[in-house]
Amino acid sequence: MTYAESVAAVRTSRPDLADRVAGFRTLEHVLDWLKVEGHPLGSLDLVTQDEYSHDLLVPADPDWLAFGMT
Repeated sequence: MTYAESVAAVRTSRPDLADRVAGFRTLEHVLDWLKVEGHPLGSLDLVTQDEYSHDLLVPADPDWLAFGMT
């Protein structure tokens, strides 16, 4: 699934959230957004998939967003 497809899936239930994250292309974009939104970095979780892939989990009450990184 591409990022655009993932954002479209989020849009079905959380259009406001999808609008905010649609333009993200890098981890820096995610972290900048978290700072602006006031998310404490301690609320994040990082899951290692393998030596090259990680998922950054971000709480988005009542759900979580998963940003895949390679």
